Amino acid sequence: MDELLRAWETTFGRSTLPFGVAEVLLDDQGRPYDFAYRYINAAAAALTGHVTEDLLGEEAYALWGGDPIWLDHFYEAAYKGRASEFEAPSEMLQRFFRAEVFPISEGLCGFTIHDVTDWILPAQRSMEKAAAGLFFYDMRYRQMLLTEQGREQSGVDSNYISLTEFVGLTFGSTLSEEVRQKMEAFLERREAFYQEGRLPNGRWLRMSLDHTDRSERFAFGFLEDFTRTKLAEERSEQYVDIIDSLGAENFALYLVDLETQELEVYRRGEDTMAEFALASAAEGDYPAAMERYIDTFVVAEDRPRVRAEIGGEALWRRLEAGETDFSVGYRRLFGDEEQYVELRIIRLPQRDSKVILAARNVTGEMREQLRQKVALQNALDLAEHASQAKSTFLTNMSHDFRTPMNSISGFASIALDHLNDTDRVRDCLRKIMLSSDHLLSLVNDILDVSRIESGKMSFNEDIVSLPDAVIEVQDMFDEKAEAVGIDLTIDVDSLAHPQVVTDPLRLNQILVNTVGNAVKFTPAGGLVTVTLTELPDAPRGFGSYRMTVSDTGCGMTPEFLDRIFLPFERDGLGYANKTEGTGLGMTITKSLVDLMGGEIAVESVVGRGSTFAITLPLRVADADELAEAREKAEAAERCQRDFTGCKVLVVDDDDLSREILVEILKDYGFKPEEARDGDAAVRKVASVEPFYYDAVLMDMRMPRMDGDEATREIRALDRPDAATLPIIAETADAFEEGQRRARDAGMTALTTKPLNIHELVALLAEYIPEK
Repeated sequence: MDELLRAWETTFGRSTLPFGVAEVLLDDQGRPYDFAYRYINAAAAALTGHVTEDLLGEEAYALWGGDPIWLDHFYEAAYKGRASEFEAPSEMLQRFFRAEVFPISEGLCGFTIHDVTDWILPAQRSMEKAAAGLFFYDMRYRQMLLTEQGREQSGVDSNYISLTEFVGLTFGSTLSEEVRQKMEAFLERREAFYQEGRLPNGRWLRMSLDHTDRSERFAFGFLEDFTRTKLAEERSEQYVDIIDSLGAENFALYLVDLETQELEVYRRGEDTMAEFALASAAEGDYPAAMERYIDTFVVAEDRPRVRAEIGGEALWRRLEAGETDFSVGYRRLFGDEEQYVELRIIRLPQRDSKVILAARNVTGEMREQLRQKVALQNALDLAEHASQAKSTFLTNMSHDFRTPMNSISGFASIALDHLNDTDRVRDCLRKIMLSSDHLLSLVNDILDVSRIESGKMSFNEDIVSLPDAVIEVQDMFDEKAEAVGIDLTIDVDSLAHPQVVTDPLRLNQILVNTVGNAVKFTPAGGLVTVTLTELPDAPRGFGSYRMTVSDTGCGMTPEFLDRIFLPFERDGLGYANKTEGTGLGMTITKSLVDLMGGEIAVESVVGRGSTFAITLPLRVADADELAEAREKAEAAERCQRDFTGCKVLVVDDDDLSREILVEILKDYGFKPEEARDGDAAVRKVASVEPFYYDAVLMDMRMPRMDGDEATREIRALDRPDAATLPIIAETADAFEEGQRRARDAGMTALTTKPLNIHELVALLAEYIPEK
């Protein structure tokens, strides 16, 4: 330390740049409370009126307190290794400083100090010949440092004073709130600060303040005596008041002296007599002129109100009541046309008996206000409708979710009570599966519409046989249609290009939503027809396909047809309001069709049925894609794997989910093991010999360690099977983000919950090598 002190003294001892080294002192909890001077040169000591020996070893805040910003920056340099520059005032010295702080070693920092008060001296000298003075403003502490010229201009003796005190001494306390609001705007850098007023000695002072690029903390301000200018303004005050108060938007201005009843014309354009014939230049009787004007030009329905508000005697009463600036609007005749006019009455300052009458045509403004009022009313109606629709949606969902849940719990109870009746239990389980499928479809609808609205809907391309897709939908609804006596038929023409490339899931959603609605809203004995045709004139490589779904159901009202694709909408016609669903099916269908570049049209007649026509441009599968698809299908058919003895680690924090999956895997010959979370899975894999596990089934969301994090830990293990061990993600997140998380973590594949066992086994067959 002594060697460092000698080095610092050699380097900085005779320097005119104030320099020092400080040790930041910490309390028992490791928080800084002060700093001590370990070295300080003569220039730095002189800033405080001391010599070096007076300050060495002393604690700065114990000596003279001050701005805590010094300690904050010293601590950052001494313990965090971060150098910085900052500005701070010294109330004791009434000066402003800029400091640079830099780290030296643990607990020690070096600093240099610049007195920046002199920044303003060049500008001060340039202003000495003008009737203006400068001041320096600290935005942190809201303190002013006045130059000598500034003190002379303001009459304030102190050179270091708060803004509030300064305003009170100069402009008076009545302006404190106005000044506070202006200063808030200035400190937020929304606008510069400007204030003017009359001093107690009768002089007029103008105060302005603006930010400087040289400092984030300090700003320059000017104080200007503009008494001479103000006196000149007062000599023509009457004219200045008219111009400042009214502006150029008024087509007619009149000055009225209510004591003498004299009316004087100040502005009237060449066509004013056709627009505002209040008085001619020679007329001076205001009450007579106003009465004649009201009777001649104001619309009859508005005359009593206008006369009561601004007639000769009425105007006097309003002024005596203290009103100084008010207006009256009315309809005025321009030939046979009615237009809106606003007549504003302004009392002139210090002229108690004189007022300005300013007339302007506000027809355009009134029409815009009426238009906005209509627009606001329409928006309100739409918002109320949306609120009502969502309330209805929540009510429907409460019923629709409880119905399948009630079925699941009810049939589970029945099955438990009849465990020995195999047929009864099998029937209950079948109905539980149907109810769970329906519950899942409700959840998927809500999630899908949320994804569409946020613009995050993703599409996965695969080869699809359009005839097979339509037949699959028919098979899905055949049993339900037959049960209620509906004839469900399909008509698939001989398509020129039946194999296309599209998202099979989204195409299936479109078909299921439209066909499902047709079956749902068609009574017994009705007919539902699904037709698929290929249209001509499609772009090269594409086919244009139209799917038409017609029914003989209850139909829809014209009012509902306008809202059919809006979220949460259900038609209350007939028994439609008794059916289950989210009211989102058609919203999702329309959005999917739009995203696929297609069109959807609907026609409906109440009591006769509805027809949906969906047109989609789909890319035709080429020969290579068809050959690859056939190879995959044949390979899947040939795959008859024996998984006996294959070890699979099942990782899931939900006990029931693990139990279900373990039992299913045992049925296929697997030897499953379990882990409750990602951390346990990493430990299990690390504890066994390489290639012990044939695969890992990893849940994505778990406590302590999620599946993607656990996968990264496993991939990072120093063992030969770490990079090749098949890790298959299980997730309830079927969206693209979940799949991307799995890929980024190094997972081999992903399957979604609720698990499709056949798909899961197919994945295991694909990624587990045969032994």
